[in-house]
Amino acid sequence: MPPHPTLAPAVFLELVKATRGGVAMKPRSASDKEYFAQDWFQARLNDAGLKSVENGRNSYPDYWVSKGTLTEGFEVKSLAFANNRPARKDIDFNSTIPSGKKEGKHVFLVFFLYTGNAANPRPVHTISVVHGDLINSDHGLADEHLNVAVHDFGSYADGFIRNRKMYVFPTPVTIDPDGLGRCRLVLPEDWGDVEGGLVKVGSLSRKVAKETVESYTIRLRGRDQAVVEKGPADNAGKVQRFNVFEAKP
Repeated sequence: MPPHPTLAPAVFLELVKATRGGVAMKPRSASDKEYFAQDWFQARLNDAGLKSVENGRNSYPDYWVSKGTLTEGFEVKSLAFANNRPARKDIDFNSTIPSGKKEGKHVFLVFFLYTGNAANPRPVHTISVVHGDLINSDHGLADEHLNVAVHDFGSYADGFIRNRKMYVFPTPVTIDPDGLGRCRLVLPEDWGDVEGGLVKVGSLSRKVAKETVESYTIRLRGRDQAVVEKGPADNAGKVQRFNVFEAKP
């Protein structure tokens, strides 16, 4: 069975090459919390000779990357590694729900841990390039997501509520703690082996929950918590399996 066609191994190997070569991320300013990781990733795409289109802010994924007729998405996230641990165990997705597919195309999460701070160069400590299904495999939910506005708000009904949600999911390293301090590529198991410069070092699995959140209601008056309604999850109990690869020395 031939390997599943994907750009992820080529992208991953370019990231590893730069990391092993000591190419650090460079913040645009001391307050840069986001762009330095995307700039570094974009430079690696250029080095790999891949075409890319960067999406706007609060869009998912950050990049559509293509070669020939194949196009895949890549979402870039990063956190500091300090005091011998990552800054957090989870990451934010502003206004969009992550998943392993968007508009019918496969999407990967590119997650970095870095050292350094302020305006100093930030060396890469950990790389996890994972198929988005490791984070969330409900593609339909992600595609149906909408940001809405609730009008006629306030005493004079001339305000509105901007209902843009923040979604929080565990980082790839939280799911795969053995990947801390390493460079790892995680692909669906049924994609088979990967050719050229990679070796399989392990596997991961995630089990789809029995229930999923269908809706929630927030009351504007009072201090009640949200009322959450759940229903049976599609593919409840299904085990999603993934292969873990690392670059050869």
